Amino acid sequence: MARMIRELIFGNTYLLYLFACVAAIVTILIFQLASQKKIGLLWEKWFAVCYVFVSPHVNLPPFNYLHFINLAEAGDSNVAKLPWVFYPWVIFVLSGRFISFFKNQFVEALSFLVSRNPGFSLYCLLPITSTLWSLVPEITLKTAIAFTGFTIFSFYVGARYEWRELSGLLRWGYTSLAIVSVLRKPSIGAEFAGITGHKNAFGSLMVMSTALWYLHYSQGAKTQKERWIALGFMFFSFYLVRATSSGGSLVNSLMLIVVVSSLSFLSRLKFQWAFTSIVGFTVLGIITSVYIIDNLEAIVVGGLGKDLTLTGRTEFWPQLIAAANQRPWFGYGFDGFFQQDEIGEQTPAYFIYTANGFQPRTAHNGAIAVLLSFGYPGLLLILSSLVTNLVLAVRQLSRSPLSESGIPIVYLVFIMLNNITEGSIGDIGDVWLAYVLLTVRLSIDSSKSPSTGSRTYERDLPPPLYPD
Repeated sequence: MARMIRELIFGNTYLLYLFACVAAIVTILIFQLASQKKIGLLWEKWFAVCYVFVSPHVNLPPFNYLHFINLAEAGDSNVAKLPWVFYPWVIFVLSGRFISFFKNQFVEALSFLVSRNPGFSLYCLLPITSTLWSLVPEITLKTAIAFTGFTIFSFYVGARYEWRELSGLLRWGYTSLAIVSVLRKPSIGAEFAGITGHKNAFGSLMVMSTALWYLHYSQGAKTQKERWIALGFMFFSFYLVRATSSGGSLVNSLMLIVVVSSLSFLSRLKFQWAFTSIVGFTVLGIITSVYIIDNLEAIVVGGLGKDLTLTGRTEFWPQLIAAANQRPWFGYGFDGFFQQDEIGEQTPAYFIYTANGFQPRTAHNGAIAVLLSFGYPGLLLILSSLVTNLVLAVRQLSRSPLSESGIPIVYLVFIMLNNITEGSIGDIGDVWLAYVLLTVRLSIDSSKSPSTGSRTYERDLPPPLYPD
């Protein structure tokens, strides 16, 4: 149906003009309504929830056309170029909100980000820069433009909203995705992937949804009704984790529940002990994940649900590292390595296989993905950014309510665990969105006084996002 409508509109010049005129009239009406502060703020929040919803690159029209990744895959398709229209349209409609942000918050937020987390700031320049040494410069340039646009909008959301609002945006974005997935595919069988491209991607989203709802249930909910709602959505999300039959997602979900349950204890420890505890727990989680991978068929088929797609990672990881060591200083450029179909034998990826003949199309590991794209300097930058965020997040435990300070802790633990078997930190998706949000927010919050918790600037901050 969506394809038929698309062909009908773009294949008929008169219908296209009519559609453009209607869109222009609607845009003017929305612009006028958005000039009212309350309505503009409400629509900005709905856009932010939609942005979270779209971030995993869902396969549901028309949302699948709104992801920035379409800029890298556009080709000659008019619909795939929709981000060039949609995001400028959002900026125009919410121009009052954007102008206010750039006048009052942008410079300070950006300066805090650059000064508090220089590793992240430099890393964000690498995708565009890597066009200079990429094996496929045209593909790298398109993907880098998509990465930059995605990161800029993520920066805006992270700088615009406090932790309490971000928690609501993320929870409702993930929950909306879960509900739509169930409604669209009500037959939840084995390896349920929802409206995402793969069950592991959907499982990761539901892992974070479970953890955030549990955090809200245990620390953020202010009424009994809120607690029951949070508990209900937590179990709903956990049920969908189980429905994906992803052993890794199930293990990560259980580990994050332990992390949330330990926040009160961690907040009472001195910084050194809290930091050591979180790092130790994460290392333990990584060891557990690696153990599961190496012994998958023996331990997963029974208790965790069959998930043999992980098999083979430990076979091709050494091959990928060997390929990365051929270009250790610069790598192969952003999205420049796994281009077997485009350049064949010119990329080492063409010669990488597992014993059963499987040829990987992604690194399936965050560190290796970054290493292949940007070399060891890029890996050093993202690791330094990660350590900086972890330090700032642990400090925040004693400065803010656990319902807020627990969010970056949970996300950082999840990102480290998730990137053992997935290269999500190197993709343009929901994990990178979350990483940008927490990096920006932690950098800004580090400017608060430890004693008073007051911001060094207080201008035009939005009220809390409801419902909570």
